[in-house]
Amino acid sequence: MRSSLPVFLLLSVLVVGSAKADDNPCQDVRLSGFVCLNCTTLGYCLRDTTGNWETISMLGCESNHNFFCSDEGTFGCTWQAQCRVPKRGPFNCQQAGVFPDPYDCRKYHECSDQSVDTPRLCSDGSGYSTLEESCAVPRESAQCTEQQYTCDRSGQVGAWPADNRYFYVCANYTPNSLYPLMMKCREGFVFNSYSCVPDSRSMGKELQVRETKKCVDNTRYECPFRTSEIEYCKCVAGELELITCPSGFHFDARILTCVSERVHQCRDFEVLSCPNTTSSDEYCLCIKNQLQIYNCPVGHYYNSEISKCQDVLNGRVN
Repeated sequence: MRSSLPVFLLLSVLVVGSAKADDNPCQDVRLSGFVCLNCTTLGYCLRDTTGNWETISMLGCESNHNFFCSDEGTFGCTWQAQCRVPKRGPFNCQQAGVFPDPYDCRKYHECSDQSVDTPRLCSDGSGYSTLEESCAVPRESAQCTEQQYTCDRSGQVGAWPADNRYFYVCANYTPNSLYPLMMKCREGFVFNSYSCVPDSRSMGKELQVRETKKCVDNTRYECPFRTSEIEYCKCVAGELELITCPSGFHFDARILTCVSERVHQCRDFEVLSCPNTTSSDEYCLCIKNQLQIYNCPVGHYYNSEISKCQDVLNGRVN
């Protein structure tokens, strides 16, 4: 498909995904772990053995007192001037490549040639930049606080504000709602009004951005130069370092963490010390009798006596 063609020709080949279950927002989120289902409800997303997603409601918040759901660093109800939970909606791969999530700036999608979507989430709460190919967008920026698309009618198109190599096409979701299908122009083209056109700008700035790209400290990545499934990359001082999972664990690229090889006798969502780990800031979360390794925030360590992350300096518990 030549994405330099006018968009009205592209519309005939777009594939719209299956309908969403309104009572199961994790079908849209498609990431394991805690997530704000809406402004007042903290939930947990689980994937069953058949590949379907299950939504578990965990906690309700008193929004009438400005306590809203938070899934950025702190999981639960926190006082906020206004709700910061992004609007949820479906995402369906239309092309191979990496695409921004149209609803949540922290999220992005890796789409395969077979239109298989692997969603990713910036672990430090920042937004994902398609220009820098990293989590480099401040959370308070317009990209994270304002809706980045306008869908008033089916077939409406628009350039993606943060990177006009991308564009969206509004498609029917239900008879009364629309959602944006994310697309990308082919290499060397940008979206202008109704079609992809040759990019007349100098390529020097883009090359400079790519050459100075840095990873986000304390964030795990699927390592491009790893040699086994027990290895992953961690960002240390702006550079990727090869790390090995503890004995009995392997790296799960879907959730970007080490998971245990065998079944453990533990309760779902139980927090406990990880076996064989040598890092003081790591703890394990039990999900369906499997252990998943997580890190405390920077400057904290895991206190096994109280099963909490604790501030290194003043002993404050998170």
